[in-house]
This record gives sequence, structure tokens and C-alpha cells, in this order.
Amino acid sequence: MLCKYQCTHSFDGENEVELQITYEYTPPTPARGPSYSCAGEPPGYSEVDVLGILVDGRTATANEFDAVCENVRLFEEMEMHGADCIADERAAAAEYRAAMRKE
Repeated sequence: MLCKYQCTHSFDGENEVELQITYEYTPPTPARGPSYSCAGEPPGYSEVDVLGILVDGRTATANEFDAVCENVRLFEEMEMHGADCIADERAAAAEYRAAMRKE
């Protein structure tokens, strides 16, 4: 799912900049139970692939892009944001289906 995340970040520890990160979020896959031919599969991990970054409205430099991609805190925030986006999308779809059933 394509998502956009906005936050403030400081590359130098003093000056904060506004970031707009465009990324692809893939939710984790659930574990699969055992069957006659397989002992089962463990759950998969979620994935965040950064596609583009704007820093104060301009395209990020290579150093800024790398700094964001290496920041664990930002990736954890994007992962939670991506999960929230999917939950919101599913809730909206459920509301739409319920409205269609009423008609």
C-alpha cells in the first residue's frame, strides 16, 4: 500500500526540518499452521520501502535519503502509520459494504 508520512526530523541535532516520506507498506503475513505435507510456516515481517523524501518541500539529497533510511525510529513510526492506513482503509470498505447492504 502506498502511504505518505509527515514528521519533523533533525539531521544535525539542532535544526528541525519537515519531512514528507512516500513509502510502500506491506503488512506482515500470518503464521500458517501445520498440514500433512508441511510443518507450518512462521509469520512474515512487515516491510517498508522508501520511495521518495521531501525535506522542507525539496527533494532530499542522497545523504539525507540515506540518513532517513538508516533511522530505526522513523521506520518504526512508518510501520505503525502503514498499519493504521490499512486499518482505516479496511474500516472504510466495511462501512461501504454495510451501506450497500442497507440499500
